[in-house]
Amino acid sequence: MNKPNQSLAIASILLLTLTMTACQKQTNAPSATDSQATPAISSTTENQQVDDNTVTDSAASSDDEATASVVEREPTKSFDMGMDDTRKATLTKSKDYSLYVFDGYTLDTATNRLQSTNNPKYYAEIEKVSSGSNLDELRNQGIKELTEYGEVKEYKGDQLAEGPMFNANLLLQVSDEKGVHDYIVWEDQQSKDTYIFRAHAPEGKESETFLTPALTSLSSIMSSGDHLSEN
Repeated sequence: MNKPNQSLAIASILLLTLTMTACQKQTNAPSATDSQATPAISSTTENQQVDDNTVTDSAASSDDEATASVVEREPTKSFDMGMDDTRKATLTKSKDYSLYVFDGYTLDTATNRLQSTNNPKYYAEIEKVSSGSNLDELRNQGIKELTEYGEVKEYKGDQLAEGPMFNANLLLQVSDEKGVHDYIVWEDQQSKDTYIFRAHAPEGKESETFLTPALTSLSSIMSSGDHLSEN
């Protein structure tokens, strides 16, 4: 082969080699499509955040709906008083609480007294106190208040098992021929608000019949506002 032809062949080989190398580099380089697809991780994260927020909003909405349904109390409710005695009571509301009241009883929301409709000297006072109140201090206060009526006794545990006050935090009582006087500390299980009930059933015709319905009503007390109601 003469020199001009040899030089031409070498040049052709070099050109072919350069062309193949350039093609190989172009094939291995990331494409524009691949580059644009990389943020798909962030996009998935954003979508997950949106989904999480949606779930959170949905859960909050469910909680709101549950709360709304919980605070709605039935307008009337039947209570088993024992001895095959079932009585219906009507929901009565004050500014701070609601409770069920039986026929023959009246809730005076101005004085916070649940009383016998026909004989107001039979009554129970309702006082809402700080939820952080010390029980021992309340016990001492109750003993001091009841001492004027006679010997004060405290009942708890199994002693309250068959009565409407079985969930009471504290029950002090003076009971004799002159009547029955109770000092009760009660906690609303839904709101955790604390109440003091001072019940008085002096000697008389209603002394033996007043307390059980009255205390049953008091056991149904529930704070108003954003607190929960019965299930």
